[in-house]
Amino acid sequence: MMMNKSIYIHIPFCDSKCAYCDFVSGKYNEATIKAYIEELKSEIELRQDKTCTISTIFIGGGTPSSIDARYIAELIEKVNQCFNVEKHAEITIEANPCSVSDTKLKIYKQIGINRISFGVQSLNNKILKIIGRRHNKKQALTAIQLAKQNGFNNINADILLGLPKQKYKHIKYAIKTLIKLGITHISCYMLINEEGTPLTKQLQSGKIKGLSDDKCVDFYNRVYKLLSKNNFNRYEVSNFSKAGYECNHNITYWNADEYYGFGVSAHSYIDNVRSENTSNIKKYLNKEYKESFYTLTNTEKIEEKLMLGLRQTKGVCITSLKQMGFDILKEKESEIKKLLDGGYIIVENDFIKISPKYFGVGDTITLKLLP
Repeated sequence: MMMNKSIYIHIPFCDSKCAYCDFVSGKYNEATIKAYIEELKSEIELRQDKTCTISTIFIGGGTPSSIDARYIAELIEKVNQCFNVEKHAEITIEANPCSVSDTKLKIYKQIGINRISFGVQSLNNKILKIIGRRHNKKQALTAIQLAKQNGFNNINADILLGLPKQKYKHIKYAIKTLIKLGITHISCYMLINEEGTPLTKQLQSGKIKGLSDDKCVDFYNRVYKLLSKNNFNRYEVSNFSKAGYECNHNITYWNADEYYGFGVSAHSYIDNVRSENTSNIKKYLNKEYKESFYTLTNTEKIEEKLMLGLRQTKGVCITSLKQMGFDILKEKESEIKKLLDGGYIIVENDFIKISPKYFGVGDTITLKLLP
């Protein structure tokens, strides 16, 4: 029986670097882009596997939409040559609103891409400028409308919470506007001040003022209520969707299922081994793909299943944990009783999950349940 797996492809190219970003990405010349795409195809071919079925493909970055669409077409073609891709596989591409065009969107549709994730972040032009985004509100709305005109119905918009000078009215306006446009998925992420980024340096120097943790948590709780009222289901801590539009690729990660990662800094999880590609593009172009390999112990697999699974509203299957050798109801009996009495967790239908109102402290709760 063929196993279902997923594929992630990293495109490290951007037209410019955002002030908060610490991903492996940057601006490169066309020769480097072309060489990188050729190397990506080589890595995909080297690791080809016809014994599994690919159910999701995610092209992320960086900004995949910043490069010529023919490169994306070449990558999809190579994947189809080297793997058994399901007929109706979910195929996602990340895009910035200012780097898509009618021509690119038509090509994406032709090659089988059926889901687009736009890095909207905010619909307030002043805030967009502070965080170094290249697009403005008008471009974001136009890009989404253009995608819909080209037949894309499965569209995600990323929204950042906790941005400098951000007020809840800015977030509420963005979400209501996106809903009116027919967006089917919204990801709401808390801003993480990564060390060394321009935004973090400005915050540390006092040039700009950040928001308090309490304010950010308040934003999140109000966003949850707003989206729930508009029939968006929170199926993971930061992810909300209309029924049937959950991101299956990300669910692969949260379920601790297997996936291939291609490109610089990409991670893979195959046959109980986690591996990481080099984050150095020069090494990658020299075919020095892999940086590290690590075989998980059974205890580590259980820990991952709990930490990732409890991020989802459905929680973690108790029987599946028992099959892995961890009888959580027995081994964590006292902790579970305390958490149940406090209303922090729910145990029902063979699942253990965090109560919706305590998602904000989910990590603390999870730590109490680890073996």
